Amino acid sequence: MQTHYRAFISAAVINFSYILSSFLLPAHAQPSYASPADIPAEAFAALPGFVDARLSPSGKKLAYFVELDGEKTFFVQNTNGDNPMQMTPPEKTSYLDFVWANDNVVLLRAILTLNRHVFRGKTTETRIFSLDFENMRLEWLGKPDKRDSGARTSQHERIVDMLPDDPDHILVQLDFELDGKADVYRVNVRNGRRRSAKIGNEGIQNWYADQNSEIRLGYGYRGKKWTVKFRQPGGNWINLNKTEWFQKANIEGFSEDPNTLYVSGTSEYGTKGLYKLDIPSGEVTERLFAHPEVDIDEVALHPITGQVAGVVYTNDYTRVEYFDKELRKVQRIIDKALPDTINTIMNSVAQKDWYLIRAENDRDPGVYYIFDRAKKQIHFMTTVRPQIDPEMMATVNKVSIPTRDGAEIPAYMVLPKGKDHKNLPTIVLPHGGPWARDDASWDYEAQFYASRGYLVLKPNFRGSEGYGYAFENAGNMQWGGLMQDDVTDATRWLIDEGYADPDRICIAGSSYGGYASLMGVIKEPGLYKCAISVNGVTNLVKLKVGDKNTIGGRVWITRMGLEGASDKDVSPYHRAEDISAPVLLMSAVDDARVPYKMSRDLHKKLKKLKKTSQYVKITEGTHYMVTAQSRLTQLKASEEFLAKHIGR
Repeated sequence: MQTHYRAFISAAVINFSYILSSFLLPAHAQPSYASPADIPAEAFAALPGFVDARLSPSGKKLAYFVELDGEKTFFVQNTNGDNPMQMTPPEKTSYLDFVWANDNVVLLRAILTLNRHVFRGKTTETRIFSLDFENMRLEWLGKPDKRDSGARTSQHERIVDMLPDDPDHILVQLDFELDGKADVYRVNVRNGRRRSAKIGNEGIQNWYADQNSEIRLGYGYRGKKWTVKFRQPGGNWINLNKTEWFQKANIEGFSEDPNTLYVSGTSEYGTKGLYKLDIPSGEVTERLFAHPEVDIDEVALHPITGQVAGVVYTNDYTRVEYFDKELRKVQRIIDKALPDTINTIMNSVAQKDWYLIRAENDRDPGVYYIFDRAKKQIHFMTTVRPQIDPEMMATVNKVSIPTRDGAEIPAYMVLPKGKDHKNLPTIVLPHGGPWARDDASWDYEAQFYASRGYLVLKPNFRGSEGYGYAFENAGNMQWGGLMQDDVTDATRWLIDEGYADPDRICIAGSSYGGYASLMGVIKEPGLYKCAISVNGVTNLVKLKVGDKNTIGGRVWITRMGLEGASDKDVSPYHRAEDISAPVLLMSAVDDARVPYKMSRDLHKKLKKLKKTSQYVKITEGTHYMVTAQSRLTQLKASEEFLAKHIGR
């Protein structure tokens, strides 16, 4: 069976690949380079050339995003090759993702940055648009009603339920009053007309529906306290914070049985597992999944029915474990046919028994296939990044690193191709968040550095998500403390093991990673020869007391800082005199998470202190560097800075 599938894939020239290759770079058109160092920075900075593909419910249309002129553009076409259409994002917005409402309408979610008086600064906003292919009209579903003089634009627009039994309507939550009480509306996806479906409650910013499309759960925060409300099968609303079972479990999804929930809770391994819970008794009735090393990420929904069909978790890669027997069987077939990649079912078409597959690994950013189950064939479609040749990419190895207190942290080494992995110039790359995590999947920034001959280490310090409650909570109030010490210990481990040249190590990162980079050259003089901070937290004091740019509250700041120390003690701006190595500071003007002036202000202070500092202002890219140009600016500035301070 395996030989048959692999042979078919390599030889396939069928309708799907022909359709796409008419206006996308096919996989075999990848440019050829003599070595990874010859690959231009533009190839790494480019947004994915083909991503988030989805077949329509009937399988007659295919929709996806491509990069055009450095921005994510939406494309749709008939699967027979007819009628290709494109839709660029509205002004000042960038597309995030999309979902099919029915065979003629897609719902596009976009993100933008605004400077709103009500928030006294920049905010990150989301919008939901519907696109009707019959008239190619883009309809903003959250547009305020002109007849309501008091209505404002909702900050966050979110689809609550797709109403599978009514393909012309969806449930959307909007907060026109910006008072932290989101209302739910039933919205027509073709014309945007809406009517109220659920009036908001104090402190509830997010609503969720059960499998029957009934609003059953709401959560959010008021001030610094979480609020969670739940409607029992009998119709009564209760505050879950006061129930005994909710102290031990979080709701992950609704069962078809109104008396049963899917919940997550601590497993016997200390990781977050998935369980079934009986609502009337509050008792767990079944353990569905628990991994001995990592948490579940979320439940996996059936691509057709929308019912809970499995669980998503991330060890070295993000994977799906299906409970649904048919999907489990399909996954086994695909994995046997494509044994060298991590294969994800993106969506499916029931009538045709088709499955859209994305395959990827540490060196390959992704390939799309269609699995025709009835014909037992897998058809190649296209690559995600045509500019990238996987054969030129670095391999990624997982390592376990001992820390000074006897613990261990997981980390990923990105090993440059064609180099002896000893005594290399090295970049330590702590992730942002800090409540996030790294894995082994292809990463444009790490792969770029590796192509230039640098060893890259991505440590999952304590405070990172995904490794159990104790591991994550160990980072609370440990900015500049335990989390920083873990990064330091990981760096020293590289030296002790002979991987890193101790005289050529730089620390770099974005957001919290930028903060950790600056604290690295503050706390460990001599260990790092330079530091790079991109949209980094440079002024912890100012960030915590100002800039209220989101509705409801700021619970997350309660985890920021260092227990037993003042915020100034662990704030790079206030510790500028202790910065012991050259720094490169970059920040995006439209960053709504960390004001760009904080990096600029630190640069000015460092110059006054006669320290080596370089500042690069990025005009457009947001906190997350969503444009190709912002990424290119980052990579080129970093390449020049690194070559100057730690060489190749």
